[in-house]
This record gives sequence, structure tokens and C-alpha cells, in this order.
Amino acid sequence: MLETGAIRDWFRYFFLAVLAWVIVDFTTTAAILDPRGYYSRYMPTLLIFCVAYPLVFCALRYRFKLSATGMFLAMIAGIVVVEIVCTHNILLFTLPICLVAIPISLAHYGMVTFMPLWIAEGTVGRNRTWAAGTLAVWAVGVLLNILTQFGGLHRVK
Repeated sequence: MLETGAIRDWFRYFFLAVLAWVIVDFTTTAAILDPRGYYSRYMPTLLIFCVAYPLVFCALRYRFKLSATGMFLAMIAGIVVVEIVCTHNILLFTLPICLVAIPISLAHYGMVTFMPLWIAEGTVGRNRTWAAGTLAVWAVGVLLNILTQFGGLHRVK
């Protein structure tokens, strides 16, 4: 059974992780260009994913007491399952782009896995270097997505 503080952290982590997934998904996919088209195409699968991934990590952290290292390894397994097995993201296994896509993927998944955890448990200060790094990589990903979706990287002058 979970203690009162753990239950509070569990709910906080779950809520923040779902919110993080929605924000990251919206800002790093075609949803930023055409939200209605994107969400009508991928719902309810996307909703299930945005809820199921945080639920799994809540259970791993608060029920099975996984350490940060265990959570990181589980996150890597999650990347493999979601990005390679389920969505067949060719960027992660096509050279040379995978040399950029893998670290970006690690940072994005790290942000949606660990940032909500650090906020929920009040440990952002102790992890500020990692937090800043994942936020910086996410911001670059958002910028590249905006340029790509709105044609900035495709224009020839």
C-alpha cells in the first residue's frame, strides 16, 4: 500500500507526465501545423498512449520503487517499443540521421519521464543540469519542427 506522500506524488507525477506528453507531442509533430487533422487521424491511440505511458512509469516508480537508473533503462525500453516497434520511426535506425535522432529521442523521452518526476518529488534543483539539457534539446526540436512544418527548411532562395 502507498503512503499518503507517495499517493500525492503519484497523482502529481501522473498529471504532470500526461501534460508533458501532450505538450511534447503537440510541439514536435505535425499537430503544430494542423491540430484538427493530426488529432482526428491519431485519436484514440494517442490518448491511450498519453495516459498509458505515465501510468506505467507511475507504477514503476511508486509501486515497484524503481531507482532513477531503473527508470532510465525502462525509458530506453519504452523508446524501442514506441518509436521502433509501434511507429516504425525510421529516423532511429537510419544512418547517419540516427546519430542525431537517438540523442534527441533520449532527451524528449527524458523530459516527459523525468521532468514530471522531479517536479512531483521536488528534486528539480538537484537535477537542474539534466533538466536544462532536456529542455534545451526539446526547444531545438520544437524550432526544427516549426521550421519544417511551416516550410522554413524547404525554401530555396
